Amino acid sequence: MTDQASILVVDDDPVTRLMLTGSLERNGHRVTTAEDGPRALDLVRSKPFDVILLDVLMPQMDGYRVLELLKEDSNLRHIPVIMVTSVDDVDSAVRCIELGADDYLSKPIDPVLLGARINAGLTKKRLHDLEMEHFEEVGRLNRQLEARVEEQMAELVRTGELKRFLPHQVAEGLLAGQLSPSEGFERRKLTLLFADMVGFTDLSDALDPEELSEVLNEYLREMTALAVSHGGTLDNYIGDGLMVIFGAPKPAEESIQALAALQAAFGMKARAEELTAAIRRRGIPVDLRVRVGVNTGHCTVGVFGSDVLRAYKAVGFAVNVAARLQSEAEPGTVLVGFRTYALVKDRVRAEQREPLKLKGAARPIEVWEILSLVDGSGGRA
Repeated sequence: MTDQASILVVDDDPVTRLMLTGSLERNGHRVTTAEDGPRALDLVRSKPFDVILLDVLMPQMDGYRVLELLKEDSNLRHIPVIMVTSVDDVDSAVRCIELGADDYLSKPIDPVLLGARINAGLTKKRLHDLEMEHFEEVGRLNRQLEARVEEQMAELVRTGELKRFLPHQVAEGLLAGQLSPSEGFERRKLTLLFADMVGFTDLSDALDPEELSEVLNEYLREMTALAVSHGGTLDNYIGDGLMVIFGAPKPAEESIQALAALQAAFGMKARAEELTAAIRRRGIPVDLRVRVGVNTGHCTVGVFGSDVLRAYKAVGFAVNVAARLQSEAEPGTVLVGFRTYALVKDRVRAEQREPLKLKGAARPIEVWEILSLVDGSGGRA
């Protein structure tokens, strides 16, 4: 005994309709009949069916046309259609399959074969229904998740906690409606700072995971605070290092942003020494030193990402130069590119170093080591 199903039989021959109805009802199915194509379309649009048995040769509208209209309708195309015809030729069968028919039967119809084809159609229909239920459930869960995220974001905004998860200037811009991915990107001259903790790999081997996490978290917190206090915007944490933007999202004059970046860099050096002493007093054997690369140049800034995650970032060749300068710096030193040096040369003591060959650069990059800031700039003469 098969599961009961609702089946539409479409045939202009009353004898065939009667024969098919009797065979299907004996197998426990509910049967509705239609004598032509227009009547069949009216029925299938007004009530649900699990399978359609559709005659090919009918007056007014043949089965081919009915099948086309069924498959063009997004609400009906999932219903399995078994074509029934007295025309026993390959071309007719091929045409039916190409139009989207699920199966094909020739008259006279064998009851056993009919039952097998109906069962196959019902199996396909059940799988489709289960898939749709799954999609609906996933959609419901997604809507619940989106609502929950919106609630949590509203709570973050209400309590001011959003500023703990995003760079301060970016959070302010978002809350003020000034930063949006729909507004495109902007080209600006920025100063980029890359700072890295020296010897972090060795530290990872020497400390327990809990101690390592404590040291890294304290280091990043202090370095970030210094950068922000000098007007920088945190772009990203990169392992034990950080990238900071000066001049965006709030614009700043070039010499001001370059000097602010160097003040932050020397502040990081001094704070790393203080942190080292404080952490060693707690019995943790660390020697925190930073190396810093700073570069000024044109970049593209804006909100990058996808629907899953977006971030306010700066991209461009100037960013690559700053990262390379940081990687080439000796522990405890600050290296800058020529543009940065030219903007602050009257406010620093510096020595020129060997140029750097960088992939993509037409000529080597001029490099300067900033030894100190002069009085009035936040450093020592």
